[in-house]
Amino acid sequence: MGKAQKEKAAESSPQWRVREKESTLPSNNAPGGSASGAPPPASPVVPAAAAPKGPGAVWKSNGSFIPPGCDVEDGDDDAPVRNYEASVAKGFWVPPRLRGRNESLIEAVNDWHFAMLNDSHRNQFYWDAMEPFVKGKRVIDIGAGSGLLSLMAAKLGAESVLAIEASKDMVALAQLNITRNDQSDVIRIIHDMSSNVKLKEEEKADVIISETLGALMLGEGTLDYMADARKRLAKPGARVIPAGGAQFAMLIASPSLAQVSSVQSDCCKGFDLSAIGSLQDTGNIFFTKQWGFRLNLLPDLVEMSERIQFLEVDFQKSDRQHIPSTKTFRLTALKEGVIHAVVASWEVWSDEERTHKITTHPEDTRGAPWGFSRDMQWGQGLQLVEDFDLACKSERNTPPAPFEVAVSRLFQEQC
Repeated sequence: MGKAQKEKAAESSPQWRVREKESTLPSNNAPGGSASGAPPPASPVVPAAAAPKGPGAVWKSNGSFIPPGCDVEDGDDDAPVRNYEASVAKGFWVPPRLRGRNESLIEAVNDWHFAMLNDSHRNQFYWDAMEPFVKGKRVIDIGAGSGLLSLMAAKLGAESVLAIEASKDMVALAQLNITRNDQSDVIRIIHDMSSNVKLKEEEKADVIISETLGALMLGEGTLDYMADARKRLAKPGARVIPAGGAQFAMLIASPSLAQVSSVQSDCCKGFDLSAIGSLQDTGNIFFTKQWGFRLNLLPDLVEMSERIQFLEVDFQKSDRQHIPSTKTFRLTALKEGVIHAVVASWEVWSDEERTHKITTHPEDTRGAPWGFSRDMQWGQGLQLVEDFDLACKSERNTPPAPFEVAVSRLFQEQC
């Protein structure tokens, strides 16, 4: 990530601050309200540095998300494409099938794409969401990947499907999938970014489908790509699948989480190592997969607040300008203790009636046959918490002050 990209990351990353002071909440009709309401002046609530599901993806200096494996030349920010063999230690064997392939694509596919393809509940969601709407229609699939959603649309009777994919290797593999499933007459796949594609009026779509969701709902630029496709590649009133979604946050406590994210007083034979705690990162959002655990398997996790919805997006109408720059919520502590983190999860729905949904809420993946795949492709966002007011007064080498709450105590959360 270059300097411009890092600066973009810093200005657009979501961040939670927790404090024990009350404030006036914005209404849904005021700046800071629902993304389907009046648009306030805002920057995107999307973490540029941490947004991708896995390695290999970046944000360009103009704020656009570039998916892993992308080898479409798109301007001055383009990074050189590195072949897989360049990433393998000298002397190691390179399987012939991987030679010359895009290294970031292989990394991403092995990091989360296999898990995504095997999330049967996700796949069923898209099938059910498309079934009432695509028969006899022109469909565009943004970020087509393996071609699965395009194949579904064709199977459900779409007149034509234009699959758009930014990785040359993935386009070739998707074409094989399309041919092997006898859908070459219906599906046409092109190697490009959807933002570069131009269509004649008669080629424009009745339905836009895309699965460009991240560990944070908007973390892979889905809102920007959907909005652009609605304006340029689709007919007026075209249906978008998914139709909408919401991002949520909840405060939690977990001594097990604290064990891997802070210095504990009883850790080292009575020695005071608290100075190291001054390096604890409470400014960035991480993903549970990065830390190597499933949130729903923490043995001592306690929900310290209700889950709040802090952002709702209508993919049929919303664009970047509809996202509030900050929102403030007043919460009541459900339990007494120390709050260790904010957990971010989301849900998206198929249509205006929200007939079908998928979520990344940790309780929804626990015990489900597809749950492990869901947690390994998305998981949840996680930001460690300290007492914001005390942090503002602390010295450089002071460890974070724990944010302690009593039952029913009011406090505010800002994101």
